[in-house]
Amino acid sequence: MPRWETILCPVDFSEVSMNALRYAADICRECQGKLALIHVVEPIVAPSDFSFGPMTLTEVEDSLLERAKTALEETAAKLGLQGRTSVVVSRGRASDEIVRCAEELKAGLIVMGTHGRTGFSRTLLGSTAERVVRKATCPVLTLKA
Repeated sequence: MPRWETILCPVDFSEVSMNALRYAADICRECQGKLALIHVVEPIVAPSDFSFGPMTLTEVEDSLLERAKTALEETAAKLGLQGRTSVVVSRGRASDEIVRCAEELKAGLIVMGTHGRTGFSRTLLGSTAERVVRKATCPVLTLKA
């Protein structure tokens, strides 16, 4: 088995991403490497007459980032990889932030779930996993739902 020093695993807290995280943790144990978990909060786009009351959209995004960081830290602590995990929360387009983070961390592997959309919904919505596979400079292991 190759020895990957750093493995990056995007987590959106869905069942698919949590399954990918378990695979990434297993690979990390085998390689004795480090595991970085990333969660990306995509910008909130709302009609101009839409209001969150006294909160601005930036405040909502900031709150989501803080909650994601706390949840990622709790998730990382349960993996049994003491001292070999890190968490990253980021704001932006998920695929771009995942690729940027992988390059910044010099990740040797990205392990991520794919929601398995096909046909029209994939054409309409695109696929974060597909964009990561195309743009990443390291291998990407995708796991289907």
